[in-house]
This record gives sequence, structure tokens and C-alpha cells, in this order.
Amino acid sequence: MITVNERGTMTVSYDGRNFPPPTTDASWSRARFGDLLDAITGHRTRTVRVEVHEFDGSVFTDIVHAARREQPIADVQSPSTMRRARHRPTHHLIEVTGSGFVPGEDVTVALSVSSAEGSADGSARAVIDLSRLMDHRSEILLIGRVSGVIITEPLPS
Repeated sequence: MITVNERGTMTVSYDGRNFPPPTTDASWSRARFGDLLDAITGHRTRTVRVEVHEFDGSVFTDIVHAARREQPIADVQSPSTMRRARHRPTHHLIEVTGSGFVPGEDVTVALSVSSAEGSADGSARAVIDLSRLMDHRSEILLIGRVSGVIITEPLPS
């Protein structure tokens, strides 16, 4: 959580603990917001939820996603790797589309394996039988991280 005072100086807490700037000679400020995000996310290696409380009472929330790392592709495959690749099953691809998302927003693709009911206190508990992951009752979900739009489509039988 980031709290901004009227001068633009920020007090920062991360996972409920004070998150001081790396040096004691300068405090977190709006001008150093990028540095702050780099420090909190480990230079974009982990995803975090950022909540900014302005001095005028307004609150802004955003998700800062970890940068996707490209997997290096080997230039030359060994014969044993190529032999195994020929025996892999063919891929079965499906396409799920939906609309209503904010342009450019990150959309999570998820597999629904079960549903749960919320309790009176607003919490929910799910118990997942891993043997049912590809059950014919499963659904694919597209979830907009900013818009909150959720699109569901049942897996084909």
C-alpha cells in the first residue's frame, strides 16, 4: 500500500510491513515511482497488486505484472530429443474469444474445474480433485484483470 501526502512524498508498505527506500537520504516520491515499482516487483520478476491512497482521499489500484521471460531455443537438437518429439501426441487446440475487455489489458486464461459457494462472511473454500482436470464439465475462462470481464466457454466433449 502506498500513501501519498500533499507534497508527493510516499509512505510504502509491502505485505503489511514498512518498505523504506534503499537509501536513507531520499524518501519515496512521485518522481521515484518507477524506482519504487522496480524495487517492489524485483525489477518486474514478480506480479504485485499496488494500491495508492492519495492525500485527497482517492484510491487507485492496479496489478503490475511480471515481465514474461522468453525461453531460449536451442540451435541444435540432439537426435534423442528429435526422436522423442516425433512420438509426442498431436496437440488439440481450441479457441476461446470474448469482448468487453479494456484495450491492451492482460487477460487471464483459466480452466475451471469446480465451483464453490461463498459463506456468510464472504470467504470461499474449494477442494479440487486433480483427476477431474479434463472432465467434460470443465470450462475455459477469460478474465480481464482491469475490466473484471469474465467470459466462460465449456470444453468441447
